[in-house]
Amino acid sequence: MSRKVLATVVALAATAALAACGGGGEGTQASGDAPAGLLSNGKLSVCTDPEYPPMEYFQGGDTSNPVGFDPDAARALADKWGLEISWQNTAFDGLMPALQAKRCDILWAALYLSPERLQVADGTPFMNTGPGLIVPSGTTDITTSDDLAGKTVAVQGGGSNELTLKELSKKFTSEGKEPITIQPYPKTAETVAAVTNGKAQALIETDVAVVEMVNKSDGKLKSVPGVFPTDTKFGVFTRKGSPLSSAVAEALPQLQENGTLEKIATKYGLDPKQIVTK
Repeated sequence: MSRKVLATVVALAATAALAACGGGGEGTQASGDAPAGLLSNGKLSVCTDPEYPPMEYFQGGDTSNPVGFDPDAARALADKWGLEISWQNTAFDGLMPALQAKRCDILWAALYLSPERLQVADGTPFMNTGPGLIVPSGTTDITTSDDLAGKTVAVQGGGSNELTLKELSKKFTSEGKEPITIQPYPKTAETVAAVTNGKAQALIETDVAVVEMVNKSDGKLKSVPGVFPTDTKFGVFTRKGSPLSSAVAEALPQLQENGTLEKIATKYGLDPKQIVTK
């Protein structure tokens, strides 16, 4: 499932308005290992959207306790601070507005640290990410981005991955090469079907989702590593100016240094080398 880079205009406007209405300094006082700025004593409330494996999802019919890299890392943060954890499961477009409306303490949901989001919230990085490429398992002629010239590539429409393909195709045209035939689809499952059914020769998806898609393909698909740079970062968001902002920025590097985040990444099939907290 592809994450959209830009929220809707309405969501951004609502978030900016909420951010302007109240400061981030309200909340609990620091107590023991717990930082100041929590909505409730003894509890860390987390906004997430459990629809994006392996980053966050529900498993085994349990719709109250999300699993995945982000929920497990949030639990580790809560444990570090000696707090219970609670979840505010929120639709993707409502995540940032929910944080600003003080429905949760932090937003941890595989969101890019985009300039637009950092205008209305504070963010701490936790993982490098970028586009990944998937091809049929027998493919041997696609090993670099240049090999996509003249190919048909499926993508979930409307996000950054489609823009990446458009920019790459434009580059090919300027160099006198064949452009990419881009096939946008509303759903990720449709991009997978396009490749497995032979309608497309490859699909592009955010790298953290590639693992899950390949694992579920029964050997029909494989990933092609290193085609695109991992030059974007996922971040944990807090309200602008909240005492929690500095607390998160201090705690995440410690969870990286003691190996906690790397162990969680390995558990969910992610590359621990992509963990970055500064």
